[in-house]
Amino acid sequence: MARKTKEDAQLTKDAILDAAVDVIFKKGLSYVTMADIADAANVSRGAVYGHYKGKVEVALAMCQRAVEQVEQLDKRAEETCLQYLYRLGLHQLRLSVEPSDIQRVLFILYTKIDDEASLMALRREWELAYRDQVHHWLLQAVKHGELPHDLNHELAATYLQALLDGIFCMVYWYSHGDGKQWAQGELLFQVGFETLQHSPKFRRQAS
Repeated sequence: MARKTKEDAQLTKDAILDAAVDVIFKKGLSYVTMADIADAANVSRGAVYGHYKGKVEVALAMCQRAVEQVEQLDKRAEETCLQYLYRLGLHQLRLSVEPSDIQRVLFILYTKIDDEASLMALRREWELAYRDQVHHWLLQAVKHGELPHDLNHELAATYLQALLDGIFCMVYWYSHGDGKQWAQGELLFQVGFETLQHSPKFRRQAS
């Protein structure tokens, strides 16, 4: 019986978090109530409050669940460091562009949380995790002679993050649902990545 109760509780929590993705995605965090979440999950308000103190706590759990479920991209044995770094960027871009739970959660984190501190901190953790990976593989690419020895890797990492952020904005605010978002985003990332490899602006200036 205890196991059944635990399983039932988890099913209820999953239903609440699934519903939260839908209603926050549509309305934004500021305009969502616990009653909205309960109605969308087809559970009582008491059931929602039995697991979460308020809508911010629901939203945080919803986002953490999505982030934890993201598939980690491992480097293939035959890949160079730069090839892996490029594929990692495309993977990050796909998470933001292609319809999925994580795509909707990322959209919420970047456009629907109204500067809620705990959610902004989670968004920052997401960005820093990617940036740390980029830093590491940029340094590995330098070590293996794939990038110049005097690469300004801090500038390069910032550039790659800004590139993804810019493509994300283009996809959502300027593509107008024309169905070409992924092709446009991939081409822009390819051009930007090639710029990183060849532009002298990414070299450290001699003092």
